[in-house]
Amino acid sequence: MKNERVRGRHPDRARTGPAYTEPVTVAAFAAGYLLAVLLGRATVQPESTISMVWPAAGVSVLWIAARARRQGVVLDVALIGVLTAVGVAATGGTATGAAATAVGAVVQVTVTGAILAHRCPRVWRSRGRRSLERTELWPFFLAAFVGPLMSAPVVGAGSLIAGDGWRWDVILLWCARNMGSIVVLCPLGFSISELVARRTDPVGPGPRTRASAPSRPGEQLLVLVISPALHALWFLGMNDIALVFPLLALACWAGVRLPAPLVSLHGGLVAVACIGITALGRGPFLGIGDPIVEIAVSQLYVVLVCVIGLALALDRDARDVLSDALADARDQAQAQADLFGTIINTMSEGVRVVDREGAVMVRNPAATRLLLGAHHALATDVDDTPTGISDVAGIRGLDGAALAPTDLPFRRSLAGSDVRDLDLLVRPATALDAADERIVAFTTARLPESAGGGVVTVLRDVTAERQELHRAAQVQMSLLPAEAPRIPGYELAARFVPAGSVGGDFYDWHGVDDGLVLTLADVMGKGPGAAILAATTRSLLRAHADAGDVVTPLVATEQGMVRDLENTHAFVTMFRAFLHLPTGVLTYSDAGHGLAAVVAPDGAVRRLQAGDLPLGVAADVRRTSDIERLEPGEILVVVSDGVLDALGGTVEDLSGVWRECAGSTSAAEAVAAALRLTSGGDIEDDLTILALRRRT
Repeated sequence: MKNERVRGRHPDRARTGPAYTEPVTVAAFAAGYLLAVLLGRATVQPESTISMVWPAAGVSVLWIAARARRQGVVLDVALIGVLTAVGVAATGGTATGAAATAVGAVVQVTVTGAILAHRCPRVWRSRGRRSLERTELWPFFLAAFVGPLMSAPVVGAGSLIAGDGWRWDVILLWCARNMGSIVVLCPLGFSISELVARRTDPVGPGPRTRASAPSRPGEQLLVLVISPALHALWFLGMNDIALVFPLLALACWAGVRLPAPLVSLHGGLVAVACIGITALGRGPFLGIGDPIVEIAVSQLYVVLVCVIGLALALDRDARDVLSDALADARDQAQAQADLFGTIINTMSEGVRVVDREGAVMVRNPAATRLLLGAHHALATDVDDTPTGISDVAGIRGLDGAALAPTDLPFRRSLAGSDVRDLDLLVRPATALDAADERIVAFTTARLPESAGGGVVTVLRDVTAERQELHRAAQVQMSLLPAEAPRIPGYELAARFVPAGSVGGDFYDWHGVDDGLVLTLADVMGKGPGAAILAATTRSLLRAHADAGDVVTPLVATEQGMVRDLENTHAFVTMFRAFLHLPTGVLTYSDAGHGLAAVVAPDGAVRRLQAGDLPLGVAADVRRTSDIERLEPGEILVVVSDGVLDALGGTVEDLSGVWRECAGSTSAAEAVAAALRLTSGGDIEDDLTILALRRRT
């Protein structure tokens, strides 16, 4: 089957290659491991059957890491044991020695691999294709120490079985040489594997997290040559163990200046020099007196060199990566600050930010223009405020009265009460003429404590908008009758309470022969557009008024407004009725309004049904009328949807209105009682109430 690259995998997870690469990988590691065993066996101490160096320990860990989480890894571990036994036996080792070394190798690689899988999961998941990082260094050293230590009793038992007794010197050399092999070879192997993976796999093993070393190639080569050479000269000329430790300065030099892979290579070169000279019977460790212990101590010295070098190199890399990340974050934050600054400074709305003490931190040009006047519009710094003048000194109520300091919008927000679209008059103290006086809508929001607290205020110039709404309100008020007509035997009352925005509500009445025509209409929407449509509706209704016929005026009005309603995507709900005064018969047509009822003194309610669609929804639909009779003492009540919304939004919420009207002794009292019910609600739309009561 054709191999396909798997995208979107874990960044530390190795790519699964073709199936045929599995045996090739195993065969390559098996050959390399057997060669490492043979090389190690070439350095067997005459005084014992144990080798001075054992590169096979590091190769075995690399092998298991490369085969991590694959099926059959147990066979790989078993193969390590078999190859170890074969290599030892083929180079003159005894059967007991070969078996003990093989079992020890299996225990060692198993324990080391288990610790790496648990404590270095990033390297383990990548199957050894990621270099060590600072946080993984000490867990790696722990694995390199515990693995040989746990396998050492097996070697001691083999010595007992062979009749050589329990030899601590052999156990020490086993632990020291194997730990040195793992510490020297594995970091170098991981680095090489990562380099190869990045060159052969376009996706790579994951993001690079290592910073570049501060040294140049010339210095790197100098360190790799001088440090092993100085160790060789030092070991050849010194016989005091205390004099070897100044050479650790070279490990510090390598750790500070070289890349981490070259630090591992440096450790390997130092190992060759130190262990080789010690094996030849020279060097500062000769004073120990035991050749096996001398080799073991030299191995431990090499481990110390590697530990110091790798610790310094990886700490430097982590510090450099963190420094680069901080620099990138700083640059990104600065870029975002510049972007936000540009956006804020070009906004037409003013933005003013204060800290928790009320001191101004940010103020854009628009806020400066609104608070300080047009001649300060170019001031972009909060320090540009004229000396001795506060930028909020000109904020006043709409009636021109000065505000108390605690009533300023940002002060109210700091006290815990945010404001939204609060209209205030701004008369800058530095204003040169009356044109700078504006009506400004203030909206505040508290900043989170994690950002230092404070308040951001958005200022919007609504002078023109409020003037337009004022004119629209005048239009709307002009639609309402100036006074109620005197009707023998009846009482008529109505109230209109505008909300913050101008809407399209209106009511109307006029007398005809033996009767009275009543209208309550609501144009969908708010603002000047709705008010203009309401005025048009009223004019057309009056132009087509036809005594007791309530349907014809609705049809004619809809036909006359159909184009305007289509263009504005609006409609009109309406209740229109004709009352025959002598009989109390009420002929009405309800165009989608549905908020009218006849209420009896005993509380009985007869809802008047909305049988037709609103005007503008379907102009060709036939409209109908219905008849109701208004008995003495009963009251006709019609309300707008603003009343409905203020009470809760459902028709059932109107039951309180009907109940209050039933207990009223006049139409005016009924209207007043209904308005009282809405006083505690959130009024977002105009309130219109019409009441007609037949006296008893």
